[in-house]
Amino acid sequence: MYQVMSRGIDIYGIEVLPVKSIRELPQELTERLELPEEALLGAAKLTVTGGKRALVENHRGVLEYGQERIVVSAGRGKLCISGSGLGIEAMNRNELLICGRIQCVEWE
Repeated sequence: MYQVMSRGIDIYGIEVLPVKSIRELPQELTERLELPEEALLGAAKLTVTGGKRALVENHRGVLEYGQERIVVSAGRGKLCISGSGLGIEAMNRNELLICGRIQCVEWE
């Protein structure tokens, strides 16, 4: 059957580490299986190319928009992109393409 061990639970001779909470299960799985967070958790993914284009995948909407600063909801926080001549080139439900001179990117 099973018995509780100091670090985990032994089920039929295989030690299984307990999950702290059901809400932590997806995060725990991504870490244990070494998967990227965006694959299982829908976490935001940012790709900046040449300091002129930023592709935000899995965004949750635009919170602030201006030529020098664009703030995007990223699920667990905000993504702030600062620069000059910034603009939204394309946007759909999952992806957002920002163009301009990107000088700084911050996660809040």
